[in-house]
Amino acid sequence: MKRNENHRGLLLVWGTIVIALFCFGLLPPATAQNPEKGALGRMLTEEEIAREKFYSGLEATLAQKFFDYRRRPVIRTAIFDFTDPDGNVVKAGRELADKIMMRLYGQPQFEVVSREKIQKYLSWNGLSTLGKLDAQGLQRLQHRINTMDPENGVHCLLIGEVKRSAGRSLHVSTSIINYQFKIGTNELEKNVLDTLTVEGDIPLPTEQALQQASEVIVRKDSRSWDEGRLLILVNTRGQSIWETDYVKLINKETPFSWDKIPYVFLVGKEETNTPERIKIGMEGLTLLPMSLKKNSQEELGYLFLHGKFATNEIYFDDRLPVQNYRITTSFLDSKTNETYSEFTEVQVLSDTTTYLIVTLFVPGEKERIRGKQFPRIQFHQLFGKGTEILPNR
Repeated sequence: MKRNENHRGLLLVWGTIVIALFCFGLLPPATAQNPEKGALGRMLTEEEIAREKFYSGLEATLAQKFFDYRRRPVIRTAIFDFTDPDGNVVKAGRELADKIMMRLYGQPQFEVVSREKIQKYLSWNGLSTLGKLDAQGLQRLQHRINTMDPENGVHCLLIGEVKRSAGRSLHVSTSIINYQFKIGTNELEKNVLDTLTVEGDIPLPTEQALQQASEVIVRKDSRSWDEGRLLILVNTRGQSIWETDYVKLINKETPFSWDKIPYVFLVGKEETNTPERIKIGMEGLTLLPMSLKKNSQEELGYLFLHGKFATNEIYFDDRLPVQNYRITTSFLDSKTNETYSEFTEVQVLSDTTTYLIVTLFVPGEKERIRGKQFPRIQFHQLFGKGTEILPNR
């Protein structure tokens, strides 16, 4: 009996000591996971420990750099596939990017740009992959993304490089780039970026695993990506426009001969109504009429073009990579309360200005009855050599 009482006394003393240690934070709680053990309690491999250390360090650096609970409670991050030193996307690079995306998805202070949008960002910049970035490359990326996706809300870019290190290790170097960094003349000259680097070595179990990790998935396109200029001019007054013979003088083989072209399109004389709720989109971007400062040289230039093309609004004007772009247009006919919509693909050619002329025709009552006219949207594409569109002055 006395022995049992002594035993109970020792247990009581030991229990009190353990509770005190918990209270003073000298022992971890029972639910804390050993960093070298997995979720099921097994010991992690050397590779898993190295990966976890790299991911944790990257997340901590990202949060420390960008998180601000007042001004920026959510960090919107665009993560690109990691590449090898030659700029090719490799198997390990894509796996690392996917893993980082999944980890950030599960944390409320992060918002991750979807893979679909990442591919669009690359396409808009004429790229198959995104390797190392300098100041000029970031400026171009900012311009294209902000033009084509003005509501992108991106705070930072994650790009990375993987290469073989000592033994069977994979060296990973990740750049955290401030996407909203303002790049001026001084930054371009000195190639200045606001960036942080996180590095780590990940040991792989076999030589075969290292070779598989270095397998190329997407090759960097080494061509110089050609660009052209796209100009979308619209007649939103409800009138039809008609081609003239001068259209034949505008082609991709010759510079613009404005002195020989009094007008390219003429405005129709039908009785018309004004269209309502006009919507014009390019890819996933909603376009709005461009607003210009009164009496600016730019406004005078566009007025010159409206005179040639019988339009009254300009919806887009920028240089883009050479490819096709999907344009959608719709409007409401207030007379019948019906919506009309059409789409077309507009082609941008190298060192060429593409004119997309859009006309929204909404006939008046007399035209509907006598002329049997119906509302319609028409597209005209013209191509002129060069990207300077105004006559020399």
